[in-house]
Amino acid sequence: MPKPVCCLTIGLLLSFIIPIGQIDQQVSAAEQAPSKRPNILFILADDQSPWDLQIYNKQSVLDTPVLDQLAKDGMVFDGAYHMGAWAGGVCTPSRHMIMSGRSVWHIPDQGKNRRNPHVGNPQLVPPNMADFTLGAVFNRAGYATMRTCKVGNSFRAANEQFTVRKERTNRGATDENGSAWHAQQVLDYLSDREVQTDSKPFLIYFGFSHPHDPRMGNSELLKKYGAVNHTDKINVPAIQQRTPALPLNYLAAHPFHHGHPGLRDEVKVLGVWEKRDPNTMRNELGREFACSENIDRQVGRVLDKLKQMGELDNTYVIYTADHGMAIGRHGLQGKQNLYEHTWRVPFIVSGPGIKPGTRTQGNIYLLDILATLCDLADITPPKMNEGTSF
Repeated sequence: MPKPVCCLTIGLLLSFIIPIGQIDQQVSAAEQAPSKRPNILFILADDQSPWDLQIYNKQSVLDTPVLDQLAKDGMVFDGAYHMGAWAGGVCTPSRHMIMSGRSVWHIPDQGKNRRNPHVGNPQLVPPNMADFTLGAVFNRAGYATMRTCKVGNSFRAANEQFTVRKERTNRGATDENGSAWHAQQVLDYLSDREVQTDSKPFLIYFGFSHPHDPRMGNSELLKKYGAVNHTDKINVPAIQQRTPALPLNYLAAHPFHHGHPGLRDEVKVLGVWEKRDPNTMRNELGREFACSENIDRQVGRVLDKLKQMGELDNTYVIYTADHGMAIGRHGLQGKQNLYEHTWRVPFIVSGPGIKPGTRTQGNIYLLDILATLCDLADITPPKMNEGTSF
């Protein structure tokens, strides 16, 4: 898909407040004034369709007051996409693209897999790529780097470039084994910075393991959305008046063969399996919403901490997901399709120089993130990068 230039880009907004000559400074020059360099908080949800959020879908009943405020304070992108995948686990190539700024055919596979046919070609997939990924680039630029996220289905060598790593796949219903754990790692890191009086700017990769299945929401939020953590493979769950309605493009079955029968996300999701009946889909959407509202709360905890530290006004906050999800839309459950609800991702940016309450229609890819974050931090992107700063 051609990618037109955004009609109202971050770069243009920044140019109103920063002389163009300063934007083009090299890393060494930027390091001379570390107190002026912005912090970056990059937030990544795992499996979240933009249509779940009222920011994109006014009919949604999902409450996300923190993200709503983030959108009011910054810019919403209406054309943010991942670039597809060479694997059923779409999150793997998506996260590789975020880390490397390279297209789907120019990134390594996970482990010893060879699902990307170019992975053995050093011209297309350089073996030293990890040295030019997000954490490595910002480390060399003098940033303090920290990452918390799920363990699997990601670019392990790139993850290891972050100085501080707190990784765990948390999809449970409690604070210890759910989304609150990831938020607590960020809060602890920020508190440590306060104690150590660390003056370096920071790049925090704040990733969640939810709302990816199994969507084990906590009891309070499940009750709010009329859902249960369903484990009965024979009977369908009961629904309540407050259970979310079916999506407008709900189908009881996908109308044609879409190329990947038997994919895990379509037949093995706990609480859904191969069912597509209205009760099952509404309950699963309620579980998705329970997990998503909890993410919103955890983001709020971190933003409150940054505000208390006096760092929020000097921090770019980016919120997105690795890809969307179907959950009953077009008769599908997972992420292995190119419908808008799955190919598109939510994307919100706020921070210094971003005009509040703005939206842009131009298209961007997740692989553009590395170049854009470098631009915001006044860092020259690595030559291996193939993305475009927006």
